[in-house]
Parts: sequence; structure tokens; C-alpha cells
Amino acid sequence: MSGRRRLRRSPLYIGCLAVVSALGLALLYAFRVEPHWLQVTHVDIWLPALPQALDGLTIAQISDLHVGPYVRAEDLRPAVQAANRLSPDVVVLTGDLVSHSASNSVACARELTALQSRYGIYAVLGNNDIWAGADEVARNLRGAGITVLRDEKQPLLMDESRLWLVGIEDAGFTDVASNSCDKFRTLWTEKHKAAISLLRSIPEAEPRILLVHHPDFNELLAGEHIDLALSGHTHGGQVRLPFLGSPFVPSCLGQKYAGGLVQGPASPVYVNRGIGVTAPPLRFGCRPEVTLLRLRRG
Repeated sequence: MSGRRRLRRSPLYIGCLAVVSALGLALLYAFRVEPHWLQVTHVDIWLPALPQALDGLTIAQISDLHVGPYVRAEDLRPAVQAANRLSPDVVVLTGDLVSHSASNSVACARELTALQSRYGIYAVLGNNDIWAGADEVARNLRGAGITVLRDEKQPLLMDESRLWLVGIEDAGFTDVASNSCDKFRTLWTEKHKAAISLLRSIPEAEPRILLVHHPDFNELLAGEHIDLALSGHTHGGQVRLPFLGSPFVPSCLGQKYAGGLVQGPASPVYVNRGIGVTAPPLRFGCRPEVTLLRLRRG
């Protein structure tokens, strides 16, 4: 038997071949399968002060579309169709609709015109939208019938009750190298002032939902009246390993705001994993997500 044939039959050779094959399949899955494997997540949010008229209100949250180099506008259609099948009362878009160029917002907005809800579509801008060109992105979204909240509040009239949406635009600063909470607090000082002013201008008895792309912002609002905050930005880390979690989360709080429902200092915070990707354009253990949140009294 030749040396080459003996090598091919050796346990070491077979083991190495199995590892290489498994790695190749994992990479194929992470780059080609999971980024397009949409998940619809249903979450009940229990709020003791919720008016009876708002009990059962549904909010579809879509985040981090990142239309640009790695995400085509037509890639949004499954998410739009999934949201419409849920027949939500409200749809919210929590930032990073585009990447790299504000011109991508033209095609993005065109796809989003198909979204349907009872009380409208509302959006805030994320850091990538700011970098690309906030005014142009906002203008194209508004042209598609989407209400863009740029440090603004919006009342939703439902029967005899009002629900307020408070939308804070991203500050446009993301220091992923240091992930310093102190630096974050400094860079977001003006947004902090704007949020407090908006929140305190709402009648105390009326519920309010904060829309802000970066979940770390919630850490600045301890003591404020917020019933629920909706954020995105972290993508679940894009890679989530069994037992270990996400190796990298762009948050100064680490794993806390990687994704899902967590308790912030002022309110529950739902962090949506998003639809799109940034470099490297893969997902593993972090499927793209459309969330249906149902507000419940109790």
C-alpha cells in the first residue's frame, strides 16, 4: 500500500477532512442561509399603567435594514410581507435603514411603501443613516408616507386614549473600539437633553414608547417615565455561539443589549436583531427578525 493511500485511511486524515468540511458548511450557512432565514418573534409586554383601551395593541418592529453593499432593497420584501401578515396596529422602524450612501434610501423607501398598519408607520434614524446623510434619508422616507421622528414626539389617538411615540435620532457616534460608557454619555449629551424635554412635556398619566436606535441610550434615562423602549443597532452580535454568547456586541454594556427583551433603568427595552448585516456580512445564531409586540395591561 502506498504512503498516500495509507495517509488517506488514517484517523488523523479523516478527522482533519471532517473538520474542514464542517467549517466549510458552517461558513456556507452563515453567509448564504441564515442572513435570509427570517424569524417572526411574538412578545407580550405587560404594563401596569396601560389604559384599558390600549390593552392588546400590537406594534410590529423592524430594524437595521442596511440597504447598501450587502443588502438589496428587494431583500426587504419577506420582512415587509411578514409584518403585513401580522396586521399590526403600528409599525416602527428603529434605525439604520441604509448603509454607505443616502441614495440607497430611494429603493429602500420604495419597498417600505408596501407596509400596512392601522395607525401608521414611524421611524427613527440610526448611526448609519446619519453617516450616509440624515436629511436625504428622512426626506425619502417621508415621501413614502413614513413619519420620521427626529427628536420629536407623536401622539396616537386610539378610542379615548393617547399613546405617545418619542423618537430620538442617533447621535451618529459609535466608538466600537473603546465601547466606553463614559464616552457614550458625553457624545449623547444633547440627545439626552432632548429626550428629557420631550418626555416631561407629555402628561404624566399618558403612556409613552421611546424609539431610539442605540440601546445604550436607555442607560441615560433612569428616573424618567417611559413605558417601553424599542431599539436595534446590535444585530444580536450577528454571531452568537452556544454557551458563549456573542463574541462582539457594539454596546458599552456588553451582552446586556445584544438582543431581545431586557430591563433598562427606566423601562423594559426590546432590542431587535435587525434584518440586514454589516461587514462581515454573515449571521450565525442570530436570525434576522421581525418582532410583533403586544401591549398588555397588568
